[in-house]
Amino acid sequence: MKTRIIVLLGAALVLAGVAPSWSQTTPSPAASPAAATSTDSRDGYLQSVKLSMASWRAKLADLGARASNGTTAAGKDAETDISGAWARVELAAERLDSVGVAGWADAKAAYERAVDDMNAAWAKFKPAKT
Repeated sequence: MKTRIIVLLGAALVLAGVAPSWSQTTPSPAASPAAATSTDSRDGYLQSVKLSMASWRAKLADLGARASNGTTAAGKDAETDISGAWARVELAAERLDSVGVAGWADAKAAYERAVDDMNAAWAKFKPAKT
């Protein structure tokens, strides 16, 4: 099981390496998703997305490093949920970075739904010390 988690997280990190350029820069901690309401705030929202993605990558890497061999069936289900939710977050974030003005609201809503799903999957798993 530990190997499976490490492989899944390794694949996610490899994909992160080929993600759009916005995922490779250091985000501004002052950016807030709640403040993103105008065209000017789109950049601020994308900065907050960068910060969130970096935080999740760190959590997932830590989870992979601490994975145990004694994972229960519930743990396996949670692992699958987390992996799927993370894939949806990455796709939604990628779309956010590339979508035009006309599709911004829909892309933003899709990203926020994906993040909510990721938070729910993470809460269900409840890894220690996260």
